[in-house]
Amino acid sequence: MRKKLVIMLSLAMIFTFAFASCGGGGGEDLSDSKYVGTWIADSMSFAGESGDIDGGEFKLTLNGDGTGTLISTEADGTEEVSNITWSLTDGGFKTKGDSKMNFTDDGDGIVAKVMGVELHFVREEEGSGETVFPGAAYGYAGDDPVELACYKYMAEEIAPQYSEAEISIPTVEIVHVDYTPEDEVVVYGDFWVENYNVNGDVLECISGGNHPGVMHVSKSDYTVTAFDQVGDGSEFEPTAKELFGEHYDDFMAVYSDSDKRNEDRKITVSDYVNMNGLDINYYQDYGWDPVELYRN
Repeated sequence: MRKKLVIMLSLAMIFTFAFASCGGGGGEDLSDSKYVGTWIADSMSFAGESGDIDGGEFKLTLNGDGTGTLISTEADGTEEVSNITWSLTDGGFKTKGDSKMNFTDDGDGIVAKVMGVELHFVREEEGSGETVFPGAAYGYAGDDPVELACYKYMAEEIAPQYSEAEISIPTVEIVHVDYTPEDEVVVYGDFWVENYNVNGDVLECISGGNHPGVMHVSKSDYTVTAFDQVGDGSEFEPTAKELFGEHYDDFMAVYSDSDKRNEDRKITVSDYVNMNGLDINYYQDYGWDPVELYRN
């Protein structure tokens, strides 16, 4: 009973003292940091007592632009969402905004200390006891919410514009990502989607297409709010130059690299098959030889 009481008191201390506004920050490009992603608290210690806690009580999401959220969930299911900014330190990182905390890297996860309470976080998929792939429905195996939004939009909004099929899998070729706008992330890219039917151990492509352009992703909920597409035919070059601006040459390099695009497609289709546990070994375009997938 004493141990449980101590843990409850320490949780209350975090709720009371951690959420102190400090403001500022954000806009920094931290997309290459190993800390980008979602973390959940799996254990804590206080006053010589320690114990496991439900990972859903504290969830920390760090975005590549230096923003993020800390969500705390009370016993009745009530959530308190704290908007934060974060920056790297010598031994980990620190957060500001609604929640000011310092995190250190202990090799197995990250640790925050608040008023004598030590809270240990691990990546969400590790804490759940199983591998979690939020992008499994779209073939995206990463953990960047901005990229996930692009895959989701292609599969749910663009794929239905083509002939109906059993499975839709996008291929997202990102040219440049701009995190500087206050309310959105702007993604410049060459976006593809293919629709497949299952025939034995082969995914047969029956429709799909290419949609280069610029996606606008909301920072508040990571959904695509607008998609500005390059025009067709004689409108291709002028609209591409207008939309991509200083990134036009980079776009054309990506757009013309069919070898890389085919390899990325193979990887994405393989990820889709592996993440969803499908007994599929190939994909095939009409009139072409089957392409063997990478299997786990």
